[in-house]
Amino acid sequence: MESKVGFYSDGLRIAGVLFEPDEAPDGSCPAIVLCQGMIGIKEYFWFPEIGRQFAQAGFVALIWDYRGVGESEGEHGRLYPQEQAEDIRNALTYLETNPKVDPDRLALIGWSFGGGMVPYVAGVDERVRCAISVAGWSDGGRWAQSVRRDYEWRYLLDRIAEDRRTRVKTGESQLRDLMDILVPDPAEAEERDSILGKVPHMENPSLTPYSLASEEMLHRFKPIDVVDRISPRAALYIIAGRDTICPAEQAIEMYERTREPKKLWVIPGLSHYGVYGEPYKTQVMDMSMAYLKEHLDL
Repeated sequence: MESKVGFYSDGLRIAGVLFEPDEAPDGSCPAIVLCQGMIGIKEYFWFPEIGRQFAQAGFVALIWDYRGVGESEGEHGRLYPQEQAEDIRNALTYLETNPKVDPDRLALIGWSFGGGMVPYVAGVDERVRCAISVAGWSDGGRWAQSVRRDYEWRYLLDRIAEDRRTRVKTGESQLRDLMDILVPDPAEAEERDSILGKVPHMENPSLTPYSLASEEMLHRFKPIDVVDRISPRAALYIIAGRDTICPAEQAIEMYERTREPKKLWVIPGLSHYGVYGEPYKTQVMDMSMAYLKEHLDL
């Protein structure tokens, strides 16, 4: 069973879709929040299909639009990771209100940008019993610097500084193309387009521009600093070995900072977007489902 739902975060209505098992006694189901990449739209990257898979396995699953994106309320172009973290925590609270949900069996899974948000929230919110990060990131500043040449990084810092001066006078921040933040690897462009072109709703995806203020907030956000707090709760990291969007070595560092119980799967030779295509899409879900069942007593 699936239904359109909404919950409130900082007074903003966040639009979502809830997937539930057709028949389940009250208080019997584990629940999971799915966290998108930076595009932030709930219909993208197979999320409805993944939500249905979780419901068929006995979970209550929630997909949702980031604030300011899709059907959610909020300022267009504002992607502040600390605010996203609050939205995820409020999504967990929303799931706790569902009569089918066992509030002691809550989980998170996220891809790309969401793959950095998930370990952060798991580190600061003890309600998260199991967390799964797929092709994620560990430190916003290091991430942004590592995908740029030195002169590009310095130019970006200058633009952010100038934008900060403008903001205090006008209250507005310059919007920039999403791909200026993600800085895609040209060598992956053909593979990326081939994979994403086969994903429902992504033949012509809507890319939200984000502000330079968002970039600045991203630089300050460091999931790696809190992942040691996840234990004794469980964490799984799935990493594309040739990831240049969210560099694999940084995600591996985050895994190393995480205490047991934890698990790591580095997929050799796989690019960032490869996790969304077959055969890896199915393999990622199979491993994730097995890990969740192990640690959520399903």
